[in-house]
Amino acid sequence: MLKLSKLVRPSRPAALRAATAHPLRSTTLTTPSILQTCYKALTRSSISSARAFSTSPPAFKGLSPESADPAPKESEPEAYEPTSSSAPADISTEDYHELSDAYLNAVIEKLEQLQEESEEVDVEYSAGVLTLAFPPNGTYVINKQPPNKQIWLSSPLTGPKRYDYVMLSEGQDAKEGTGRGEWVYLRDGSTLTELLEKEIGITIEEGIGSA
Repeated sequence: MLKLSKLVRPSRPAALRAATAHPLRSTTLTTPSILQTCYKALTRSSISSARAFSTSPPAFKGLSPESADPAPKESEPEAYEPTSSSAPADISTEDYHELSDAYLNAVIEKLEQLQEESEEVDVEYSAGVLTLAFPPNGTYVINKQPPNKQIWLSSPLTGPKRYDYVMLSEGQDAKEGTGRGEWVYLRDGSTLTELLEKEIGITIEEGIGSA
């Protein structure tokens, strides 16, 4: 009976015998191929990305080496740096009234001349307040400010300004206590006389109301 079972045992297919005889053969043969394929694909992708990447420095909008510290424009005045001669003069209240009244009287005299030349110009002065209607610019207001010993101006073109009385030296060799006085806007060093000449066209003589 044993011999008969050996003779009649069914034989396995050839493909099954080959797979059974070498169970790791297919894995051994295909794994390197898969790895090589993936490696090549990754290599091509890296090369493409490297070619697409630009090594040139990015361009940024804004400051450049030339504009990192730009020079001021011609139309923009440089910042005014006050000096010892631009400090308000030490004057008494009595001197202040005398100096400011003398200056405002000189301004009124010039404005009245404009009023005679043009009917559109209107000048009013009362209680230390000067009001000027000057088309096409608009209305100017100039007034005394005794508590601060200043003259205040409101311009329709340049806005409000406060002027202090400052003694301006005539030069390096000028003696102490000499020179001429001006009503100066300390923020930029401009004078009230300069503004009136520029915006209204009247010229106030230098030294009017000097101490």
